[in-house]
Amino acid sequence: MEFKVFGKTFNFGIKNQALPPLSNDTAWTNYLKGAGYGVSSDTALKIAVVLRCADVVSKSMASMGCNLFRETKTGRELAKNHNLYRLLKFMPNPETTAYEFWTMYIMNLMLTSGAYAKIVRDNNGFITQIWNIPTARVAPNRNMVTLERYIDVTYSSLSHTGIMGERIYEANFLYTPGLKLNDEETAEDFIRIAGEILGLTLNLNKFAEDYFENGSNLGGFVTYPNGINETAFKKFTDDWKKAYSGVVNQHKFAILEGGFDVKKFDVNPEQSQALESRKFQIIEVCRLFGVPPSKVFALETMTYNSMEQANIEYTNESLEPMNVRLTQTIYKDLLNSTEKKSYYAIFDIKKLLKGDIASRTTYYNQMRQNGVMSANDIREFEDLNNIPAELGGDALLVNGNMISLKNAEENLPKSLQGKGGNTQ
Repeated sequence: MEFKVFGKTFNFGIKNQALPPLSNDTAWTNYLKGAGYGVSSDTALKIAVVLRCADVVSKSMASMGCNLFRETKTGRELAKNHNLYRLLKFMPNPETTAYEFWTMYIMNLMLTSGAYAKIVRDNNGFITQIWNIPTARVAPNRNMVTLERYIDVTYSSLSHTGIMGERIYEANFLYTPGLKLNDEETAEDFIRIAGEILGLTLNLNKFAEDYFENGSNLGGFVTYPNGINETAFKKFTDDWKKAYSGVVNQHKFAILEGGFDVKKFDVNPEQSQALESRKFQIIEVCRLFGVPPSKVFALETMTYNSMEQANIEYTNESLEPMNVRLTQTIYKDLLNSTEKKSYYAIFDIKKLLKGDIASRTTYYNQMRQNGVMSANDIREFEDLNNIPAELGGDALLVNGNMISLKNAEENLPKSLQGKGGNTQ
């Protein structure tokens, strides 16, 4: 739309009273040509909700910590003497903490075709280090004679390896694949699958940026029936700024002479369909990643009760599947055939299920009184030191007015014992 002000024509980025056109960037152009959006993991990260979804899941998992357990005849115990225990839980390599490692590994898994890490072993075959490998640096292959898998990795000049590239064979890399839909060898890139939704979201973001940059958020405009010269135009604008700009001059009435007229600019961007679509696209992206909208701070319809339910759904639908996915990868790639008989890893997801103090107290009381949990089981949940076994820390107790069926029968009169008599 063009406006004539003081005899001059000004274009405010709006044609025919319509909203500005969508961005003509590569993704949008490809879509118009029927070639799809062409969104990559790099361009997808420019969408705030994509980055937030991947970030919240990866950080949630990394913060829980990965524990290595050993199954025993009486249950399980932390495998603190195993070389993998500290690698998985604290320091996978001399330069990376476990939190950093799992955050990067899961981010690669969520945004690409899979996640990779290099396994370093000593002369005896024991794992001593684990290093992340950006998926973009990996070319997966298979030896068609031996059928052994391997990856060719191209490193950056800043890599810890000191080399530009290497070939790593199956026993020496950790790999969690993405979905294999069309090829039994090659996993699909998740971002490519979700390209149309993410591409549209990217262009809606660009749309909003252009919308405001092109001046369509003006407060109004001034018209004059006749043209004026440059000197008069400059004097009018300078006087206008002095009289009406700034916070202290808000809501003043303008006094105009000589046929000048002020009109309010009525376009409301919040009511435009394209900008409203951005809110819908946030929900669509959350659906793609299986993350509740509350986790990306889309809180318009959230209440306390729905927020609590969303947290439960987030744990069950987002984190637990990722937990299983990663721990089975660890079992597959980091444990040898002997260790697989008794060792397994798991992320401590129970930390996210604690709830508030009142809820935890009620839960612990019920589990304790029903003989399901010992004092030490409860203290482990609360990250407290164990009570020595000789002081009853591992004892399972039940409410005093409850006895077993066997004891109940032994207390019956002899004439009723063994006859299924009425205990009343």
